[in-house]
This record gives sequence, C-alpha cells and structure tokens, in this order.
Amino acid sequence: MVASQFASTKVDPDVDLQGKLSVFSLSDLFQMLSFTRKTGTVTLIQGWNSRTITFEDGRVSYVAAGSRLPTMVELLHRNGKVDREQMESLKQSRARSSAEMIEQLRGAGVISAEDLQTCREQLLELSIYTLFLWRNCYFTFKAGEVVREGGVAVDVDSMQIIIEGTRRVDEWIEVSPVVPSVYMIFRSRKDRPLEAPPNDLSLTLNLVDGTRDVFAISRRLGFTQFQTARALFELVQRGYIEAVPPNKLKVVELFNLAVESIYIKLCMFDKARIALEFEHQLNRFALENRLKTRMAAGKILMTDLHTPISPVELVDLYKLFIAIQNNKFSKMFEPVVAQGLMEGLYLHTDAEFRQMMRMYEFYEIEGLLLFDMFKGEKTAAKVG
Repeated sequence: MVASQFASTKVDPDVDLQGKLSVFSLSDLFQMLSFTRKTGTVTLIQGWNSRTITFEDGRVSYVAAGSRLPTMVELLHRNGKVDREQMESLKQSRARSSAEMIEQLRGAGVISAEDLQTCREQLLELSIYTLFLWRNCYFTFKAGEVVREGGVAVDVDSMQIIIEGTRRVDEWIEVSPVVPSVYMIFRSRKDRPLEAPPNDLSLTLNLVDGTRDVFAISRRLGFTQFQTARALFELVQRGYIEAVPPNKLKVVELFNLAVESIYIKLCMFDKARIALEFEHQLNRFALENRLKTRMAAGKILMTDLHTPISPVELVDLYKLFIAIQNNKFSKMFEPVVAQGLMEGLYLHTDAEFRQMMRMYEFYEIEGLLLFDMFKGEKTAAKVG
C-alpha cells in the first residue's frame, strides 16, 4: 500500500479517523488514543513504507510492518547470544512461539535478563521509536480492529513509548547532520587525539574500521542503533573519527544484481507471473521515489549511478524495497523458495558484495552462514 492511495481528499467510509501527520505529530495521535482508551488499529503510510500499531484499551499491544520485523529469538541470534546449534535445537523442540523458546533458553542458562532487555530495546527501536521520525505520512485509524499477525507484541506502557519516542526525536535532530543514516560508515582520523576517549565510547571506537556502518556496529555491540549513533556522533565531535559515505557505484551494482537475481529465480521456480509483477513494482517504486532504475524483461536498463541522490539515501530506499519484497515472498512461498531467491547470488558473488548483502539485509542469513559470520567477527576481534 502506498501513499498515493491516500492522497485523495475523499473520506474512506471503512475507517473512523484519517489524515496526514504534518501539523500535529505521532505523539499527539498516540496520546489521544491512549487517553481515550481506544481499541483499534492505526495504519501509517510513508511512501512504500507502512506500519500498523494496534491499541487495546488505550495501550499499544502489537506492531507489524511492510518489511518483516525480527522476533526476540532472532535478535538474540543476531547479537551472537544464541548460536547455530541452539537455534536448531529450538526448531526441533516443542516450543512454537518466541516466548516459549525464550523460556527454554532462560531455563538452560543460555541467556540472561540483560540480554533480553537489550533485545527488547532493539525491538522497540525497530518497531516503534523510528516511527516518531516519520514526517508527512498518512494515517488511518479503524476502531475495534485488532491486528495480531505478521509482527511483534508490545508490553511497554504507552506513555513511556510517547515520552521516549519524543525524546529521541529531539536527539536525532542534533545527531542527524553527522549520522544521517544507520548505513553511514566511519573511519578513524589520522590526526585523532592521542589520549583514549571516555570508557563509554571506547567500545564503539574499537569497532570503527572503515567498513562497518552504524547498523553493523550496533548489532556487534548489542546496542540499539540510537545508542550507537549517539556514540559515533560524540566520537566525531571529539575528533576521533570521520564519516565515509557508502560507495555509490558498489551500492547501485549490488541492487541491480539483487533485483535481477530475484527475477531470474522467480522464473526458474515457475513463477513467471509473479516475476512480471515484481518488475512492475520495481519500476513503480523507482518512479515514485525519484530513482532512474528501470527493469524490462528481467534486465536493468537504466541505473541510479547518476541520480542526484546521495549513496546513503539510495541504501535506505533500496533496503526498503528489498525488505518489503522479501517479507511478501516469505508469506507467499515455502522457506526454501523464499530463501533461494538470492541465495545463488550470495554464495557466488565476491566477499565485498556478500558483506554488503549482510549489512543491508538484502539476504536473510540463517543457520551456518549466520553462525560463520559471527564466528569470523569474534575471531577478528580477538586478533585485533
């Protein structure tokens, strides 16, 4: 669902409230629904990005997105707290829900309360707190509708969400000129101060290597992206590091390879109609987001190499499109098909592109590949 569907001034009879978040903020909307103890679902649409927030008796209870949100167990896996063997054991156990799996892990002493709290903060950031940065997006509210599918449950008080979300907006305004995106990469300055930074910044500085972006560093440390961005901002201000924008040529090449790979694999899986639909969606997404990329018969004919958009903005847009498509395919196909759409590209491309595919989550790494990635990072950290 895209914003153009809500651009008309006609009133939708199927919703109880609709409008555009520009004059008033998401905090205003949340406070109104919380104070009046409403039950229903808010849908936010910003371009191709969408999010649904379910309220029950004035409390936020569930959040779902156009791109799939990770579960708590998946976050534990990403943070390196649960390895491949433990994940396989969970899949073979009788536990069906994420909550049951977490109880098994806690009972076995695999994870701590601190690990869970870190993951809860990361999940709140991914699912809700980032929404407070959305501007000029459309919204609808349908009273009585409760959506509890395709997302994650929320058990944090709504007023706490509003206060924390508003605080982060204020701080992001300060940080964003230096850290405009979680895909910004930083490197050490040659003329950096000789003395070590404060202890709370040292861990972050140790992972600044000219290849990891904000997202990768936050995942490696087990921090939220907001905490990591704030630390990187402080390190820039103190003269320790400087920004290195992503390589635009490499970003464009990776995206072109990824979408062509998806098209080819859809045809190989005898999904030619869906491949054509994918191509149409790519061209429409590009047109609506001022991109020059165009695909015809599964081949990229025009690229964004000379599009007047920064590499960081390109990464944000490309990642959004791939994430939405991956989420859609995960619901349409069996895991072996959904995972296989870009598996061949990942396994046969060079190491730099594989790293970029992991970094931008073009390819959802599971099992041995994810385990090896963390193992490699830990080995490199010890050697460093």
